[in-house]
Amino acid sequence: MSPEYAFLTIFLPLIASVLSLFLPGEKAKAWLVVLGSLLSAVFSVLTYSPPVSGIYTETYSVPWIPQLGIYISLHLDQFSGVMGMLVAWLVFFIVLYSVKYMEGDYRPGWYWFFMGFFATSMLIITYADNLWFLLVGWEGVGLASWALIGHWYKDDEPDVKWVGHPGDRVALVDYSWPPSKAGLRAILTIRIGDSAFLVSLAYIFVALGTVQLSGLFRLGSAASALGLLPLFLFLMGPLTKSAQFPFTEWLLTAMTGPTSVSALIHAATMVNAGVYLLIVTAPIFASVQGAQTYFLAVLIFGALTAILSSIIALTVDEFKLVLAGSTAANLGIIAAATGGAGLLGLSGGGAALIALLWIAFMQIVGHAISKAPLFMGYGAVIHESGTKYLGAVGRLGRYMRATSLALWLAMLSLIGTPPFAGFFTKEMAVENISAGFDAVGLSGVLVAGLIAFLAPLYGLRLLGLSLVHGPEPKEHIHEAHPIMWVPYTVLAFAALGVGGYLAYLYADELARLVASPGFLAFLVGFAAALALYVLRPGVRSRALTPLWRIGYRRFYLPWLYDGVLAWVYHNLAHLIYWAVDRGVIDNLYHAALPWAFSKISAAFRRLQTGSLSWYLLYAIAGSLVLILLVLL
Repeated sequence: MSPEYAFLTIFLPLIASVLSLFLPGEKAKAWLVVLGSLLSAVFSVLTYSPPVSGIYTETYSVPWIPQLGIYISLHLDQFSGVMGMLVAWLVFFIVLYSVKYMEGDYRPGWYWFFMGFFATSMLIITYADNLWFLLVGWEGVGLASWALIGHWYKDDEPDVKWVGHPGDRVALVDYSWPPSKAGLRAILTIRIGDSAFLVSLAYIFVALGTVQLSGLFRLGSAASALGLLPLFLFLMGPLTKSAQFPFTEWLLTAMTGPTSVSALIHAATMVNAGVYLLIVTAPIFASVQGAQTYFLAVLIFGALTAILSSIIALTVDEFKLVLAGSTAANLGIIAAATGGAGLLGLSGGGAALIALLWIAFMQIVGHAISKAPLFMGYGAVIHESGTKYLGAVGRLGRYMRATSLALWLAMLSLIGTPPFAGFFTKEMAVENISAGFDAVGLSGVLVAGLIAFLAPLYGLRLLGLSLVHGPEPKEHIHEAHPIMWVPYTVLAFAALGVGGYLAYLYADELARLVASPGFLAFLVGFAAALALYVLRPGVRSRALTPLWRIGYRRFYLPWLYDGVLAWVYHNLAHLIYWAVDRGVIDNLYHAALPWAFSKISAAFRRLQTGSLSWYLLYAIAGSLVLILLVLL
């Protein structure tokens, strides 16, 4: 391992973003961050070369605060090596796209600084071997997400920059979110999981004496005494960070940020941090007593997220919201595939577990290279059409041919169409899920089949109703600027290229994947979506309207979070204020203590009579008391 290359990969985006603050022009800031990101991407390849395999294969560590177990340490293996290249190159393409997309923005310094800060924070998570050092990046991506989701803090242009229809309400709760509120929503939700995550790190350090991932892995069965409590506290961090149900809401309203930020969060940073950490810690937690319960919980949370988020993506009517729902669905697939890998690996041994986890990890790759061009492409659509609503403008394939091609390629990969990358990564991940449920006596084929069936429905619905059908644009729409369409077109073709590589790599598995129940469910969903949204759109069923409305309202989670829980918190705060602050603190300091001091001072004043004989008596009495105390 070359630590110099690894550190350059991690910190070059941050260095460029800090230096950009001192440059006067918007273009100078932009191109400096692009250059830093490009160099980071190049060094990520050099860091990975020669290729490594296994987990925690190579480590590098220097002390920071060794008394607390804090080291600046890195690990390089097949997971961190590939993840580092994936993050670094996606960041480069996204910031290159941003040069034109963010042109003329009202606070470029803020944007370009936090883009580089975001990238470095995620790369710390990718390579960190020490969990305290990882926590630096973990909190960094949280801070950057708040800063960039709420970037357009003026809350202007609600029909483009907000999530939801302005003025829409459900039982007195607003169903529209401006950027400032969405940014706050994100960081508050993530703080819930981070609090438990922090407690778990302290617990692990006290119990085992180390938080080095490689050190914990080497403990083997000695880590079995850790118990389930720290594992579930630890799990809260990835569940919130990766927007697993019921914490999906912050991710959906995060669409208020610039589309380049959405692409960064969904494809390269933030949400992938949680599922990535689930994967790289699974070999450690497999040695803990009760690990089967932990992995089963990961499997169930992931599968539930995949199904419910797919329904949300199928029913909402905003370009970016559909994509956000699909992101949550794929994060659920990755988490569930990790849980399934853990359950199967417990009986198959360490090598089998690593191989199964690699399948879950590859879905991160397949999803990322598909999702980034989709967000950037639909960002160009919103940029050109001036609307975020699905159905407000259509037939865009006639006017934005390069963008349309990129969107078709990327979406076909995302939903799992052969021979794209998404077909191989998703099919194998779905097999993990199915086998995981079967291992605990549940029907895995039904869960996996439903996940595979829903994906083409929401994918082709978005493409069909925006690129093929829909109302003609009222104004002239032209292709996006080359600085915008070249990055997402390159990435869309990369999804096809990676698919070709995987077809070669898994040639022996191809026949089995095509004949699997998951792929058959995909074909049924693809045929239905092709008929409903591409060939003959407009079919409606009144019988499905109630279910459709529940999905459109996102299972009323916003009403729960912004209505019920906010009301409970508000009234609980008032109760605490009146009972504790006013009832105890104010009465103690402003009433009880002043009254007591006044009584005591009055008593002492009565002792001051001015009579010498009384003072002499006090002195004699005091002396006698002291003598008695000494004698006793």
